[in-house]
Amino acid sequence: MSYNFKAIRPVMPSKDMINVVLSKTQRKTPTVVHPGYDISRIRGFYMRKVKFTAETIHEKLDQILQDFPKLDDIHPFFADLINVLYDKDHYKLALGHVHACRNVVDNVAKDYARLLKYGDSLYRCKMLKRAALGRMCTAIRKLTNSLNYLDEVRKHLARMPAINPFERTLLVTGFPNVGKSSFVNNITSANLDVQPYPFTTQNLYVGHTDYNFVRWQVLDTPGVLDHELSERNPIEMQAITALAHLKACILFFLDISETCSYSIDKQLALFNDLRPLFKNKPVMIVFTKIDLKKLEELSQEDQQKIRNVLSQENVSHAQLSNKSGEGTGFVKEAACKLLQDYRAQLRPEQTTGGNAVLQREENYLSGLYIAMPKRQDPNRQPIIYGEVGKYNRDTLRQMQDKYGGAGVFNFPLQEHFMLDNPDWKYDLVPEIMDGKNIGDFVDADILERLEQLEREEEMLDQAVVEDEEEVEKERILREQRSEMLLSKKQIKYEHHMKMKQQVKLHKPLVDDAIEDFEKKGIPTDFLEERAQRNQQKQEKLRKRRQDSLMRNPDEEDGDMEVEREPRKRIQGKLKSLSRSRSKGSKKVLTHHEQALDRVYKKVQRSRKNEARAGEGDRKIYSQMPKHLFTGKSTVGKKNHR
Repeated sequence: MSYNFKAIRPVMPSKDMINVVLSKTQRKTPTVVHPGYDISRIRGFYMRKVKFTAETIHEKLDQILQDFPKLDDIHPFFADLINVLYDKDHYKLALGHVHACRNVVDNVAKDYARLLKYGDSLYRCKMLKRAALGRMCTAIRKLTNSLNYLDEVRKHLARMPAINPFERTLLVTGFPNVGKSSFVNNITSANLDVQPYPFTTQNLYVGHTDYNFVRWQVLDTPGVLDHELSERNPIEMQAITALAHLKACILFFLDISETCSYSIDKQLALFNDLRPLFKNKPVMIVFTKIDLKKLEELSQEDQQKIRNVLSQENVSHAQLSNKSGEGTGFVKEAACKLLQDYRAQLRPEQTTGGNAVLQREENYLSGLYIAMPKRQDPNRQPIIYGEVGKYNRDTLRQMQDKYGGAGVFNFPLQEHFMLDNPDWKYDLVPEIMDGKNIGDFVDADILERLEQLEREEEMLDQAVVEDEEEVEKERILREQRSEMLLSKKQIKYEHHMKMKQQVKLHKPLVDDAIEDFEKKGIPTDFLEERAQRNQQKQEKLRKRRQDSLMRNPDEEDGDMEVEREPRKRIQGKLKSLSRSRSKGSKKVLTHHEQALDRVYKKVQRSRKNEARAGEGDRKIYSQMPKHLFTGKSTVGKKNHR
């Protein structure tokens, strides 16, 4: 299985974490409290803030502890690699600081929640809350160095290649600048940096290749020098860690041309020094750069030293040249076969690490056999039946050369003609057949006939044939339309008359008013005088209208003009009187006047109920817009609200 170190979430600096926690507490908890509240309510208000802050800090720190891998729970290869790159003690110490800070925050929240239970005033509860949050922030501030270190570790782990320690692996090692990265580039899809100076590769790099329908992992390691283990730097220790923990086929690259600045003796000494790490693993010594010097061109002394090394158990050899590609494929196949035979001897639990998915896959692959056809007699000639030669004809390439070459020859469409006799496909079409040519099938009078047809069509378009039934239908439609218009006008007129004949207020007669006033004991002389004056005015107006009609009988609107002038004068006098009259007390209405007032209000009420909102009506869509009245108000001006 492979570990996804890229999934580790970023670690916030201590200052940012404090700001995030306090801001979240301010947003997620109530912010308004008054001295007039009950003391239990005030205690609960501040206890909620303390507990919420502690829970938020606990979640942040617990997320860090869960994301980072525990060295005791992961594969030994990754545990030792983290130890080499970041120092295991420093790594554990940083995680221990985070764990201790989480416990401190929990204890602070517990202690101050207990103290808040006995707070006797708003001020005391507020100071306890302030002290609790201050101690929590101080504990986080002490984690500054540890959090920064863990974030750097996270960044480096995210850049590490996804290495699966249980996958079939070819591990390439040797001195620097012997051709390891070039070999990995040649057999995989990786694109590693290759330079003519040593220690170009300073980290582990992985590539993948396919062999025998299975994916293989090729691991490129940094160069290793021949000195004591304690003197090796972290770059070399990465290769040592991979050699020690991965069950892979070891490809030890040896530069026999010595252009890597290291002699054959030093390279063989390094092989013997790393020999304990090769125990129980297939090993292959690969002689590189054979394009510069062959293995047979070495001195007898060097050849004897190499034979002594190759005589050891489980050591094979091969030659290759990364520049010319000679032997690259052979080295890949030989190494894959060695590792395949080695894994066949192991139990599935050893090759899969107890992973059920990998174990099931390994069982399928071990029981799967892919049959490949083999040629039995290499000297056997292919059998070609005699009927094949019957249909021999020129190929398209031959036809192209025959008919003018490229750019002149067109693909013969006749090839797909389906004729009774296939030999007719490429025959030329004759101009005269059966004593006739194409002109014999063309009518000489075709143009005249076409003009005659066009004239007939024009005459048909211009001709108008009247049908009695159609005329009758049109007349009926016109009558129906006129009747519809008349009925529509009648409906409008009736509606207009109904609107004119609406219920009007009943004006009391003079006799009724006199009778009512006499019952109340009020003198009625002024009512009779007033009625006589009004009657005289009406008679004068009637005489004026008659005189005007006698003088101008043709004018229809004369009576309207005569009637309007005195009405305007009367209205003007009433307005002037109303302006000069002072406002007195409210008029006392009689029973009859009150009844009239009730009828009038009832009519007005029905009209109001039938009203509808229009453009002139004011409309307030929202009394309290949400974007102005949600959230907590901060200190400062609130004019925008």
